[in-house]
Amino acid sequence: MKKEIKNFYDSAPENYKEMINKLSSTILQANNQLTQDIKWNRLTFALNEDYHHWICSIGITKKAIALYFHFGGLLEDKYKILISGESKFLRKIEYKTLEDINDKFIKDYILQAISKLDYFKENWKKLI
Repeated sequence: MKKEIKNFYDSAPENYKEMINKLSSTILQANNQLTQDIKWNRLTFALNEDYHHWICSIGITKKAIALYFHFGGLLEDKYKILISGESKFLRKIEYKTLEDINDKFIKDYILQAISKLDYFKENWKKLI
């Protein structure tokens, strides 16, 4: 494990560590081509280490763990759990307990994001 990733886990509040582990594991199970690194103070996941066009990231706040989707605005929110974020495209899901984490939902959003990656890369400037 990279030093930066280990530091991310080690510095997380105790009550969030198990949640981060579960989210990370679920994300990596969704697609075995995903890589992880620390970018923008978040545990970030990308295909083939393309962190400029990252798929999702895990961030820590005082009140919750957040799973961010870089271009989540393009995702179908059939579970009605995506929250608008800091930009036109960013969406997030907040988790306050381990029980809040639904593997099926996460994997669905990950697979959607991966399927829309090429479209996003080619069209994001037109979509602004």
